[in-house]
Amino acid sequence: MKNIVWLASYPKSGNTWFRMFLSNYLKNTDAPLSLEEIQSTRIASSAIDFEEIVGLNPFELTGDEVDLWRPDLYQSISEEYAKKNEICYKKVHDAYTINLYGRPLFPEEYSKCTVYFVRNPLDVCVSFANHSDSKIEEKVNQIVDENATLGGGKKGQLRQILKSWKGHIKSWQSQSAIPVHFVRYEDMLQNPVEAFEQIIRFIGLEHEEHRLKKAIVNSDFKVLQQLEKENGFIEKKQHCQNFFWKGKIGNYKDHLTAEQISRIVEYSYDTMKEFGYIDKDGVLTV
Repeated sequence: MKNIVWLASYPKSGNTWFRMFLSNYLKNTDAPLSLEEIQSTRIASSAIDFEEIVGLNPFELTGDEVDLWRPDLYQSISEEYAKKNEICYKKVHDAYTINLYGRPLFPEEYSKCTVYFVRNPLDVCVSFANHSDSKIEEKVNQIVDENATLGGGKKGQLRQILKSWKGHIKSWQSQSAIPVHFVRYEDMLQNPVEAFEQIIRFIGLEHEEHRLKKAIVNSDFKVLQQLEKENGFIEKKQHCQNFFWKGKIGNYKDHLTAEQISRIVEYSYDTMKEFGYIDKDGVLTV
């Protein structure tokens, strides 16, 4: 049964924000839901899910060995949701990859579709550095590294093959097994009704205008910031001050040097131009 909707993105691209919108839309309550609403469905790279369902300790395996089991993990999750006749929404930071057995990590036979969130890599860089409490230069290097990974090691999440910012996008663009809808973070901010409506229709949910607008208000960035301030948020890293930090467009201008901007733009040029971050004259649009 194709009942998994993958919510894919490079880190810090609006994935968690959308999950809060989706929770508010599905529950359709008048007041904003708490951040706990999106904690019940763990990220696709959850080591807890892996150990509970596969029955192996992922920290005793290599990343490649873990990837051999991940398609089976998602099959089991899909089958559990099928018993309840429900859709499973899974946050994903992995690039779309094939394991050593030649199997895609995300099996076509259980995947309904993918919503892919794209954000200007310059803003991603700054937000990612804040989130991981690391130096900006480190994230500049990561965003242009085709061998970049997340997680792994002896604790936390499973190893995720990340690739560069553009490599991550291209991995999901180049596959044809799972339908993908690409949405820009900037459009979610500037034209939320249109952007969220397109997503709702794509994933096959019933569209109700009043319900949509209410969910947008209840998942507004300032609302999420206040909820985190009051009760914290489990997805915030230990040394990060806030998960929901600034969320604005063009924040990179206050943090990146001209050389850092140039490195990211030069490496990511074609993909940035494709998604409207660079205009036809080669000038940054934000």
